[in-house]
Amino acid sequence: MKRSLNLLPPQDQSNITLERITKRISNLFAWILISLLVVLVLLLGTKAYLAAQLSSVSDRVAMQQQIVSQEENKELKNRLDRLNSHLKNLVTFDAYQAEWSAALIEFAKVLPRNVSLDTFLADRTTGQIRITGFAKSRESVLELRENLLDSDYFTNVNFPLSNLIRPNDVNFHYTFYVEETMLLGNTLSQ
Repeated sequence: MKRSLNLLPPQDQSNITLERITKRISNLFAWILISLLVVLVLLLGTKAYLAAQLSSVSDRVAMQQQIVSQEENKELKNRLDRLNSHLKNLVTFDAYQAEWSAALIEFAKVLPRNVSLDTFLADRTTGQIRITGFAKSRESVLELRENLLDSDYFTNVNFPLSNLIRPNDVNFHYTFYVEETMLLGNTLSQ
C-alpha cells in the first residue's frame, strides 16, 4: 500500500476523511438503490410473466374443462339415448306379447259344465292348444265344439269323429289355435 504524506492541518484532514467516508456511503447507498431498482424491475417483470402464464394456463384449463364437459355431455347423451332405445324396445316388446290370460278366461267361458279336462297343452310360439278330457254326453262334446267355433279367440278347431263314437261317458280330444290378433289386440288397445 502506498502511503502519502498529508501536510494539511488536522481539521482539514478530518474533513477530507469525512468526505471520503461520505462519498463511500453515498456510493454504497447508490449501489444499494440501483440493486433495489434492478430487483424491483426483475420482480415486476417476473410478476407480469407469471400473470401472463397464469392467464394462459387458466384459458387452457377452461378450454379443457369445456371439452371434457362436452365429451361428458356427449357420453351422457349417448347413454341416455341407448337407455331410451332399450326402454322403447321393452315397451314395444311388451305390447306385442300375447296375453294368454285373456284366452284362458275365454276358454273357461266356453267350456260346458259337464265337461272336465285331463290335459291342456298350449304352445306359445304357434298358438296351438291341445286338450283331452271327459264329457258325460256326446251333446256336451258337440256343445264345446260349437262354443269354440263361435268364439272370436279360437280358430281351426280340429274335431275328430272319434269324439262321437260313444253317446255317454265320452273321452275326447281337440286341437285348435288361438287367434293371434285377439291376443295382441288386448295389449295394443291399452
